[in-house]
Parts: sequence; structure tokens; C-alpha cells
Amino acid sequence: MLRYLSDYHTHTYLSGDSQSTLLQNIRAAHRAGLHELCATEHWNLLDQQGNRLPAAYDFGPLLQQWRRLRNRWAGKVEVRVGIELGNSTVDTPAVEQGLQIPQLDFVIGSLHSASLERGGIGIYTAAKKCRCRQDAVELLEDYVLQMEELVQAGTFDVLGHIIYPLRYLPPDYELTLEPWEERLTALMRQIVQAGKGIELNTTQGTTLTQWTWVLERYRQAGGEIITLGSDAHQPGYIGAGFQQALELLEYHGFRWLCTYRRRIPCFHRL
Repeated sequence: MLRYLSDYHTHTYLSGDSQSTLLQNIRAAHRAGLHELCATEHWNLLDQQGNRLPAAYDFGPLLQQWRRLRNRWAGKVEVRVGIELGNSTVDTPAVEQGLQIPQLDFVIGSLHSASLERGGIGIYTAAKKCRCRQDAVELLEDYVLQMEELVQAGTFDVLGHIIYPLRYLPPDYELTLEPWEERLTALMRQIVQAGKGIELNTTQGTTLTQWTWVLERYRQAGGEIITLGSDAHQPGYIGAGFQQALELLEYHGFRWLCTYRRRIPCFHRL
């Protein structure tokens, strides 16, 4: 049986940290044998220095490129409208209002910055500034606390790249999220009870084995809603690492891969 494959975490030049166009990404998705592609542009409420960014998002350019291409690729690659919403708890009411556009298919809830209490500095920047293991542990504690607040607010469809800080912390610290197992297990249950999901983010094919612990906890909590995303910022990374990701999902007992249409999950059998 042919799997229905989709990349639900991708970026174009509209995200600011990519030079890709949507057309280039669609063509790459078609070459990779994907059936569906969601452009999840960045909408961050904090920058790397901790400065506040607009708590409103101009969906105009995003919708314009989507309208121009969606029908041209119908039946080849279905193109969906998404957003990756970073640190939305900075202004939850404004974010909730901004998400009320009828064309929006999908929202990733991400954390790219430390909490305002820690200056709101970007997690990438904060991780690179860690001078000892204890600094890194404190950054992870802040990250877990923010995840708990984000899940409580519920301004997302799936919780994005849960292992995000581990990408950037020094590997010789040998840190994992396991010390926060009890709290993260409770968080997974909350996600399931709210009818939301998580993503398996391959980080352009570079982070896969790190997901084993998270997938185990999510599945044990009854989690079934899961999307697959490459976090591609270049066309060549669309669908990167998906074969290994699918093997991981099957190994941990997942039955479905999800896509979204107007914020409603659609289930495709693995």
C-alpha cells in the first residue's frame, strides 16, 4: 500500500531565514514523492535578542503565493496554508485573534526563545552562551515551563520540535529531557485530552534517534495525532529523513500520519 506522505514543517523566504520560494519547495516535494506540503512560515513574538515582535501577522503575502500555485499542482502536491507560531504566550489574546482567518489549515506551536523572565533571548543564542552544564539545565527547565504554559494556552494544532534546545546545547553535556519525565508525561496527557498532537521534526534529516524517548511517552499517553516535518529552509531538505522517521513511528506503535485541513486533522494510515 502506498503511504500518503506529507511534509508539514517547511519555510520559504517569507520566514526571513530562508531564500526558498514556495514553487521551489513544491517541486522538491513532488520529486521526493510527497502528496502534500504545508508552508509553515515563522510568526515569532520575540527575536533572538529578546525584543518583542508584532503580535499580529500579515497573512497577505503567504496567501498570495498559495493562491497562485495551489491549482497548478492540484492532484500532484496538495498545498496547505500553515504558520509556525513562536512563543505565542507573550500575547495569547492577540494571537488567538490573528489566527481567525478562514484559509488557515495548520498551526505549529513552537518555542524559539527563553521566557521573558530570562530576557526572552533566543534559545539558539542562549544555548551557545552556556558556559557549564548547570547553565544548560536551567535553560531546559525554563523551556519545559514554557511548554507547560503553551499547552495550557492551546494556541496550536501540534506542539512543535519538542527537543528543540537539544539541537544546540553542547553534546558533551549529554543532556536529555528525561529528568523532566513526570512533567512531560503530564503534558502529553494534556495534549491528548485537548485533541491536539505533536510533530516528529527531523531537523532536515539530522535529528531522529533523539526522538525515541519523546515518541515513547506520547504513545503511552494515548497520543495518535502526529505530523511529520523536515523543518526545511532549503528545497533540498524537503522530506529529509522521512524513511527513518516512518520506521520510528511504526516501531513505537503509531498507526496514522496526520495532515490538516482548516485546522481539522486528517488521518492517513501508516
